[in-house]
Amino acid sequence: ESNFVLECFQKAKQSLSNCHVSKQDRVPHIALLGSGGGERAAVSLVGSLYQMAEEGLLDTLFYIGGISGSTWAMSSLYGHPDWSTNVESVISELIGPGIKKEDARNWLSERAKDECFSVTDVWAVGIALIMKKLDQGCLSKDVDKDAYNPYPIYCAIERESHWFEMTPHEAGFTELGLFVETSLLGSKFEDGTLLEKKPEMDMIKLQVNREVSKFALYLADDSVPRFLQSKEEIYLIDAGLMMNVPYPPFLGEKRGINLIIAPEFSAGKMFETLTLARDYAAKVGKPFPKIDDKIIEKDRDFPKDCYVFEGKGKEPTIIYMPLFNRRNCKGLRLFFWPSSMDEFSTFQRAYNNKKINILLEMAKDNIKMNKKTLLEEIEKAANKAAKVSQRRS
Repeated sequence: ESNFVLECFQKAKQSLSNCHVSKQDRVPHIALLGSGGGERAAVSLVGSLYQMAEEGLLDTLFYIGGISGSTWAMSSLYGHPDWSTNVESVISELIGPGIKKEDARNWLSERAKDECFSVTDVWAVGIALIMKKLDQGCLSKDVDKDAYNPYPIYCAIERESHWFEMTPHEAGFTELGLFVETSLLGSKFEDGTLLEKKPEMDMIKLQVNREVSKFALYLADDSVPRFLQSKEEIYLIDAGLMMNVPYPPFLGEKRGINLIIAPEFSAGKMFETLTLARDYAAKVGKPFPKIDDKIIEKDRDFPKDCYVFEGKGKEPTIIYMPLFNRRNCKGLRLFFWPSSMDEFSTFQRAYNNKKINILLEMAKDNIKMNKKTLLEEIEKAANKAAKVSQRRS
């Protein structure tokens, strides 16, 4: 991951130059975090990234993080090695004819031969049908790729609410600092010794959260918590049940994130993901910007399209961008939230192309209309990173 980020540096530096950001001697670490929200989140994340590319901002990103529905989009995106230069190809898939049901049945038939086959595999195929892509590649396939695309981090939680992250290189527990090679998930270990190498889970299965066998046995380490030592398997579930935007892996010094762009596709109460992240950060002692409760109280039922929560010191700045807002809902305050959520509910049949196109355009428009704010905050983050670098030197 460190080598990948170093490669990202040059790409981001050139992008900042193209955007006329002044402090190019220090490149800020920027992450875009996709929320949960089923197909609504998946389609909207693709639309947001498409417009980031159109505005010349996509290459400023070091990371993309996702949970739940956003990981569906990420799996589709990263199925294309050069997706950041051609997001249009993923949009074409979303509105295209889809995959053959026979191919989906064949994949399920193969999975049924595995001792770990479960209803989760059926759900994985259902998502593949929604996203119209059956990608049997693996996450670790990107481990040696050049840094054309932002570095992906897929998130879930373990049943006891421990945050779990998966990257092309490592998978493990964010707070506990326990990680194994992603390519070895599912293989058999004992006391840290590999006994039997098994195939890595493919991108179809990665779109859902499932069990990871004998995680503690990967680690010959006395620091492994007892709750892991005593488990034959750990079960990963939708992180949206805890926090519907994947803030945890992007807080603190590990990745040194200066700016978080957080388009909000959730169906829950507006700003709830922010306050949950604030509470989480306070609990684990990670820097987090001040969230003005007066703004939350005033705007919760009818939010603007963009909010900036400025970070001080080591705190990241957060740009929070509700998908449905008072601008794109044309001031219909009384009808805005219920009607939008009913129309694009998380729990419904796969969207038709009309709904997909509406969501794509709304997500694109939110980025386009707030380009000035994005550029201003990117420049502030660059200036802040430069000052920190000067103090250290």
